[in-house]
Amino acid sequence: MIGAFLPRTFALLFGLWFALTATAQPARIILLRHAEKPADETEIHLSERGQERARALTAWATNSPAWGTNDRPAAVFACKPTLKAPSQRAIETITPFATRLQLPVQTPFSAKNYAALARQILNDPTLKGKTVVICWVHDELPQLAQSFGVKFGGDKWKKNVFDRVWLITYQDSGAVLNELPQQLLPGDTAN
Repeated sequence: MIGAFLPRTFALLFGLWFALTATAQPARIILLRHAEKPADETEIHLSERGQERARALTAWATNSPAWGTNDRPAAVFACKPTLKAPSQRAIETITPFATRLQLPVQTPFSAKNYAALARQILNDPTLKGKTVVICWVHDELPQLAQSFGVKFGGDKWKKNVFDRVWLITYQDSGAVLNELPQQLLPGDTAN
């Protein structure tokens, strides 16, 4: 009797957990890579062009087609620097944007802990139906997108691409990924 009870209880609890997490998911998640870095990759700060892009993101905060009909972003995240990966570029890129929106830049996880960030965001009821913006490092962006339920294979964020965003929206079919241009600086791609 107990043997039959446990699988049903587990199934019920799993179903309840799934329902609760599904109801907490944001309407859209915008992933962007940190802005341009100097030629010396050991430098932990943005290049001059990267600083320009970070400043230009403030206009993008209110004028981007990525927002659609949703309200302005509800939360802004960046990867947390560590002793092994001390780069400040993600934080420096998104700080002017967050300041314009009067939001703090949240840095709860390092770049390698993308799955933990996704779990936190997908389980946060205050973000239900909202827009979340995340600035990360390009090496981990595909895995971060997959952690949000995006199904794609082999797509990598190219090493020298700084002018794109990945927009994740949730539809009946699941998480859908669209790539959009930022079009912020001279030389950025148009589409």
